[in-house]
Amino acid sequence: MNVMRAVPALLGVLLAFQSSCALTNKGTALSPRYFSPELGAAPASASTPADEPRALRLGTVEAASHLEERMAYRVHATELAYEEERRWTERPDEYLRRALEQELFEHRRLRRIVSGPGTTLDVELVAFEELRGPTPRVRLALRFTLHDARQASLERSLLIERPLGPSSRATVHAELVATALGGALTSAVAEVADEVSRTLLAPPTAPASATESGDLATGISAPTRPSPSGSEGR
Repeated sequence: MNVMRAVPALLGVLLAFQSSCALTNKGTALSPRYFSPELGAAPASASTPADEPRALRLGTVEAASHLEERMAYRVHATELAYEEERRWTERPDEYLRRALEQELFEHRRLRRIVSGPGTTLDVELVAFEELRGPTPRVRLALRFTLHDARQASLERSLLIERPLGPSSRATVHAELVATALGGALTSAVAEVADEVSRTLLAPPTAPASATESGDLATGISAPTRPSPSGSEGR
């Protein structure tokens, strides 16, 4: 009888011990792996001619609020998710700022404005992600504006997508994503620099005079003085 009573009591002790272990166990800690899209030295670009120096301030370079150190991917146009164990070494906008500085001021030889008025380039990174689906690829999208204190001389949006090959292991897949986004970043920065350089080198448009402006607005040519008649000449 004593043995029969002892068995349920022993089972109760074992269950309590297991519950205590489950509560104190923190589970397996995450060990994220870190990746960088930077591909090393960028290819040298055509520099600004020495006899045509242009100055530029690199202003705000920022990323949309959903772009962070965790690598982002989309499974649908309206659904964004993150990789908990695969992350960038820095926020994506830091890669963009560094690439712009190298391209504009080292390769294009533009003079950097550090204070005072001048033409300013502002850039916003709005997509830096993997697109999953039947045709896996990566996407980089940004918007940039070139302006002075009074008006904008250039505003444009840029979208670049690169195909993503198949991979059998998660680590290899993350490396493919990083490499593809690094290539997209290099192309995007070169295109931004091309647009900015062309705009800076374009000759300024001379303002029309008041008389010309009025004539162009109305479509009426200025009256001409009639030539003197024979009697007036005498």
